[in-house]
Amino acid sequence: MQPTLFKLLAKQPQSAKELTKQLNISQPTLSRLVKQQPAIIKIGKARATQYALQRPIRDMGSQWPVYRVNEQANISVAGQLIAVYPHGFVWHDALTQNETLYESLPWFLWDIRPQGFLGREFSAIHQQLGLNPRLQDWQDDDVLTFLLKFGFVQPSHFLVGEESRVSFLRLQQDVMQPDDDDGWLKTRASYGQEACKVIRQDIARSSAAGEQPKFGVFVVEQQQAFELLVKFSPPVSSPNGQRWSDLLIAEHLALQTLQHVGIAAARSQIVQSQGRTFLEVVRFDRTSCLGRKGMVSLEAVSNEFIGHNQAWDEQAKSLLDLKKISCDDYQCILKVFAFGRLIANEDMHNGNLSFFLADDFSLSLAPVYDMLPMRFVPTTHGEVVERDIKIAQATHLTQDVWLQVSEWARFYWQQVANHPQISVEFRKIAEKYIDSEQ
Repeated sequence: MQPTLFKLLAKQPQSAKELTKQLNISQPTLSRLVKQQPAIIKIGKARATQYALQRPIRDMGSQWPVYRVNEQANISVAGQLIAVYPHGFVWHDALTQNETLYESLPWFLWDIRPQGFLGREFSAIHQQLGLNPRLQDWQDDDVLTFLLKFGFVQPSHFLVGEESRVSFLRLQQDVMQPDDDDGWLKTRASYGQEACKVIRQDIARSSAAGEQPKFGVFVVEQQQAFELLVKFSPPVSSPNGQRWSDLLIAEHLALQTLQHVGIAAARSQIVQSQGRTFLEVVRFDRTSCLGRKGMVSLEAVSNEFIGHNQAWDEQAKSLLDLKKISCDDYQCILKVFAFGRLIANEDMHNGNLSFFLADDFSLSLAPVYDMLPMRFVPTTHGEVVERDIKIAQATHLTQDVWLQVSEWARFYWQQVANHPQISVEFRKIAEKYIDSEQ
């Protein structure tokens, strides 16, 4: 009987009715069998009850505690993650005591996986985990293997597994009480050296997503710690480096413009040192006492709730209809999307818009980040190609905000054109946009 029961559950989780019918046994007999097998878990209650067989992953077991770090840096148990056959996961929520069956890793853990430029760095550095160096080839079990070892530095307030909790506590100590001169704390004088390390693929200090080379640092002032992401240009002596310098300054000005008109955006600062331009961005998913804020990308939210991958305005409308976001957040997304179109941001993908995630999994819009004129980036080979300006048109959802946001964009392009560190070539681009809106 036991091998047959295991064989059935290895195919997929099943209800008591399905199991009793296939095994030709009574409900009391099934209950007795299940109680004798700790590898079988019960999901749900009453008629919604299902049974699943735990699935060991490599040498890491089959279930792990998941912790939550709050804004005061306190750690509490968020829930239990259990791998089940054939390839799913069960989430037991500590707050509601409910279990939810997912076909893959739960959506709210999606963003903890390594992504983008620094994600590739991590996959190269941690080869001892035996993972495929190509992130796009990773399966859920590969991601979980990574999270259990190195998830504590990822952009999330969740810590998957006990080792991640211990590593986070060690990180707190290293930042606030450093005992070496090559730790997480860096000064601006060391930015050039850090940039060279990243380019040489020697080290990666953070794993935030995105293709632009970057590293992470902590700044500690009066017992307050600020975590920064630092993007950097190639040496500005080259056309490629100068263009990236212009774009980083343009990103800084875009964030400032949005703040000026009342839209929450990441705080940033430009630093020029050792022949490069650096853009410091304060991480808004971190707090000054090394606490964290829950955050999920539109990518994770859309995959779970929407099921389509249209532009930001269309996805926002779907989320509003589902009552996943507020009317205020919906209107804000429309304005941010319109602003991005008007400043030639052709890279508004789902990883570049995020939401704060509350303990009850409700969503609220996070500050804007990665907002810049991506139309004018150099090619992947580092060549600066001359591109015509592209006049954006309102979509049917952004028509009501288009006139207002057009004024923001005009103000933005004026800031770019007047900035003393913007090159003559890029200033001409800004002036063309200003002229086009007259």
